Amino acid sequence: MAETVLAQGAGAGAMSAEVFSPIDNAKHLWNLLLEGIVKYSFQVLGGIVILVLGWFVAKFVARTVKKFLDQRRVDVTITKFIVGTVKLAVFAFAILIALGKFGIEIAPFIAGLSVVGFGTSFALQGPLSNYAAGASLIFTKPFKVGDVIEVVGVMGEVEDMSLPRTAIRTIDGTVIVIPNKHIIGEIIHNYSQFRRLDIKVGISYETDINNALTVVREIIDRDPRVAKVKESKVGIFEFADSSVNVYARIWCKQADYWDLLFDLNKKVFVEFQKHKIAIPFPQRVVHLQNILHEKSS
Repeated sequence: MAETVLAQGAGAGAMSAEVFSPIDNAKHLWNLLLEGIVKYSFQVLGGIVILVLGWFVAKFVARTVKKFLDQRRVDVTITKFIVGTVKLAVFAFAILIALGKFGIEIAPFIAGLSVVGFGTSFALQGPLSNYAAGASLIFTKPFKVGDVIEVVGVMGEVEDMSLPRTAIRTIDGTVIVIPNKHIIGEIIHNYSQFRRLDIKVGISYETDINNALTVVREIIDRDPRVAKVKESKVGIFEFADSSVNVYARIWCKQADYWDLLFDLNKKVFVEFQKHKIAIPFPQRVVHLQNILHEKSS
């Protein structure tokens, strides 16, 4: 009988252990979670605070650098490049500090990034070449934002210039984005200050050529928009089928180009009419004598 009672008591103790074992495990896990939260929450919070502060500090330093460069009248393209680089460098430094707060070892992380960067550089040779070409353009300064240029068959005003690409707005308002690697090594025409303007008009072979050249020369000399950076040239360009083509080469500011071109063409037309200088149209003389002779026979 006693043995039966002992056996029942042992069975009850086992059942009690089985009932309370999951509860104890849950409590243990909860205690570990609380301990982890208490231990690492301040580190995580500190890392987030460092990232936020780093972002604001980077913006503040970038504004300060931009203000300094603007006071020194540094080129806008170089200013954008330097400000962007400084902002990125400050924020990257903040990220490295925050990673340390998160418990990530910085040295192995940097080593891993270098290996990944070395491997991906081969796969990104095209885009990276654009960045290298952009850096070369920014520091050699063949053109800047606001200049009117012609390159790779595109002509217009440089609207934006960054490391990977250059945006050009053409005369008709179209924005064309050119990767910088296609600009390096090409012939660049920069019309930012003065641009060549050509006037060509045909006159009749019966016209007094000296009178026509004098009229064109006087029209050019009277217009104050014609720049004196180079000597204006007026002369006979070619002997065409129906006309003698008179050619004038002058220089003007880029902003005056189209207005001056239209005005000079109009003035040449009006003055030629006043001086009875004929502007011929294409003519062809067809001889029908042989054809008429054959029909009559």
